[in-house]
Amino acid sequence: MSMEENFHSPAGSFHSPVDEEMVRAFSTHWIKYVAPTCAFSIVIAASSAMLIAAALTSSSVPLLSQILLFLGMILTYLSLHWFFHKLLSEAMEDIIITSKRIIWIKEALFSVDEMRQIPLDKIQGVEARKHGIFQTVLGYGNLWLDTGGTDTSDINAIIDQVPHPNRVAGEINKLLRLK
Repeated sequence: MSMEENFHSPAGSFHSPVDEEMVRAFSTHWIKYVAPTCAFSIVIAASSAMLIAAALTSSSVPLLSQILLFLGMILTYLSLHWFFHKLLSEAMEDIIITSKRIIWIKEALFSVDEMRQIPLDKIQGVEARKHGIFQTVLGYGNLWLDTGGTDTSDINAIIDQVPHPNRVAGEINKLLRLK
């Protein structure tokens, strides 16, 4: 698949050379949705408890009932908006591997617009890492791109939450051998 067109994103636009071909494009692993969903569930349960308590105390303690109703509604409103903002923000993290470079784009609504790219000729090696049972069982991990002077803890050389990192590292290593 030839990439002769311009790509535009809030993080910037870039033009791909005519001889550059897309090898793979994917988003980060779905595990990124678990923590926000758990937090949202807890907050919605608390706001539901406030609304139920407001209904139960409406005849006996009307002032408390009104306060609980108001707080429950505000908490529900804020948590719904936070959750959907978080989901939309998390959905915009993409990784593109081409025959010439690796690009990862991270966008969050109203707060983050980043695009990092490393040409393949600057990459000396790729290391896939899975730490812990969750990453192993769920099939995600990190990629570390060795550019010769990068440390294994350099955040500019690490791509987090990559689905099937060993497979992706293998594809990148195959491209490195072809250059």
